[in-house]
Amino acid sequence: MTNLEKPNKADLKKLQSIADHQFGSGVGKVLFSGNIEIERSRGTNRIRFIYKDKKRLCSFRVRDGFLVPSLIGGKILHENNLGLKVIADEDSESFIRVGKSVFAKHVIDADVEISRKDEVIIINKNKEFLGIGTAKISGKMMKEMDKGVAVSTRKGSKLEE
Repeated sequence: MTNLEKPNKADLKKLQSIADHQFGSGVGKVLFSGNIEIERSRGTNRIRFIYKDKKRLCSFRVRDGFLVPSLIGGKILHENNLGLKVIADEDSESFIRVGKSVFAKHVIDADVEISRKDEVIIINKNKEFLGIGTAKISGKMMKEMDKGVAVSTRKGSKLEE
């Protein structure tokens, strides 16, 4: 975590716009408020990581220009009832919390707006945060299918950042 700097106004506006597009209107201001710092790539000088209070909030995925929330970023989205959600059953909860994938047969519900490759928040039926991951299929398919991986969990809530 070297070379941290405060984002300039243009960088902050860009990050907020991407977050609004990716997760919904207003998300950028929620995610990127307070003590925000960025780390740039040494080779390209592009933003690579975004930190809040010295903890990694998200990464900037260069190949498609999207944000990839860290566990902390996912928790902030969840606490503010933002982002795309997948609700998993209690049989899979302990596995998800340690970073295992969510299989379609364990999906109770999913936002229909979810598309393949979207970053999603994984919760249980009591709306408790379980983890974050990448959708492997659409939200509609998650609810219809009973086989296969629905979400590739990146971080479960029991894993440390």
